[in-house]
Amino acid sequence: MIGATVVDGWTLYLVLSVVLFGLSFLSGMMGLGVAFIATPVLAMFGLDLQHEIMPLSLWLNGVTAIASAVTFALKKMVDWRTAIPLLIVTTIAAPIGVWLLKFTSTELLWWLYVAVLLFLAWRMAFPPKQDDSAPSTVTDRTRVKAAGASSGIGVFAGLLGVGPGFLMMPTLVLLGFAARTAAATNSVVVTLPSFSAFIAHLPEARFDWTLLVMTTITSIAGAQLGASFMAKRVKSLTLTRIFAVALVLLAIQRVFALVG
Repeated sequence: MIGATVVDGWTLYLVLSVVLFGLSFLSGMMGLGVAFIATPVLAMFGLDLQHEIMPLSLWLNGVTAIASAVTFALKKMVDWRTAIPLLIVTTIAAPIGVWLLKFTSTELLWWLYVAVLLFLAWRMAFPPKQDDSAPSTVTDRTRVKAAGASSGIGVFAGLLGVGPGFLMMPTLVLLGFAARTAAATNSVVVTLPSFSAFIAHLPEARFDWTLLVMTTITSIAGAQLGASFMAKRVKSLTLTRIFAVALVLLAIQRVFALVG
């Protein structure tokens, strides 16, 4: 079995399916797609970063983002005037990052990942004051700024192999979107870029098809449940702080892996 250096066979299938269900629930709450949190977790199980982890993470990122997006769209939480332009820009930009991967060392990629996680955690821990009871107002100027930022985000996310969601969601919050609106809109934005980057990885990808099918099913279920839970019960401030804690934990885990 590909990449099974820590645990083998059905034990690995079951463990990863359960783990990715939980991770997808959390990412579904934030409209992110699961790759940003699944990538370092999969690395703990001995899979190869470029040939196994990135293709699997990007695939799961796309399907979990779709699952979240459908839930948020049905609840009319998506800002479509923002989502569609950002979707187009990041879809075009993501394969550029995959191409740049050929010229970048794996260790450098992980340190870049840690630096971005810590920066975003700091910004998300102290977000702008938000009132979920007030109507969400987003200007066209703000949407233009978001579109400009999304081009760089698409390239960087493709380079890291994690999809653009973990960068796009906090960027929208920092530009003035309510966290709930940002999460819902972001779930749409990350769908196609995840698949465009996934397709760019296919020539060198290695798949364990049983693992792919099992984790796809559990990840979709987790993302749908997470999105439904957030839409009903989670306020914007709570959401941003959950996001910040998750980012810090991921950064700590990755630093230990890099220096250990």
